[in-house]
Amino acid sequence: IVARAWVDPEFKARLITRGREAVRELGIPPGRVGKLGVAENTDSVHHVVVCTLCSCYPYDLLGDTPWWYKQDIYKKRIISDPRGTLQEMFGLTIPREVEIRVHDSTSDIRWMVLPRRPAETEGMTEEELAKLVTRDSVIGAGEPHFPSHLSERREVEQVRRLI
Repeated sequence: IVARAWVDPEFKARLITRGREAVRELGIPPGRVGKLGVAENTDSVHHVVVCTLCSCYPYDLLGDTPWWYKQDIYKKRIISDPRGTLQEMFGLTIPREVEIRVHDSTSDIRWMVLPRRPAETEGMTEEELAKLVTRDSVIGAGEPHFPSHLSERREVEQVRRLI
């Protein structure tokens, strides 16, 4: 979903305005998602998702819910101090000049973040870009991987296979 939005501006526009319908275009059933809200990170705004009442999360689209997403400490802190929580819990530093907006997922609307495309990814295919997307980046608690991280991970996997 994210990689397609990064390479296809028309899809990205549809995703942001009509999330559920756009996801269906990719042949991905939205599951039990009522409405899918998509918040795009920019140079001036960083979005993060929480469900303050329970643990509403579009797992049908994004996979398993991270353990911390259901914890009361995350729910309380991300609302009261999003910048500090992102730094302390996830090591994610958001510059002071960047506004942080917190989106509360509910049973009526599930939220996901469209992270910023990493630098130095021009010329990468949609499939290659998809490997950069992380679960934390679509919640707003992390950033996508940089292409160099993928090559480092491949090298580690090759060494593990040899051992």
